[in-house]
Amino acid sequence: MSQTTIGDRRSQIVGALHAAAPLLLGWLRAEDVADDRGSDSSEKAFMVILAIALGGAVTAAAVAFVASKTALFQ
Repeated sequence: MSQTTIGDRRSQIVGALHAAAPLLLGWLRAEDVADDRGSDSSEKAFMVILAIALGGAVTAAAVAFVASKTALFQ
């Protein structure tokens, strides 16, 4: 490939990424929800409890990982 072909391909890829970024961000923000029935408070409470439990599990795993790696140097 010549240098101009690589530059053209790169500009096409960058252009496609710039065009897709707003669509992806809109999807992540759930701007065009077709069926929004809402959620009740018990569902919200469950999601909060689930998030806290998941955060605790990730924190415990990270602490165990760091402890195991630092134990190698003692």
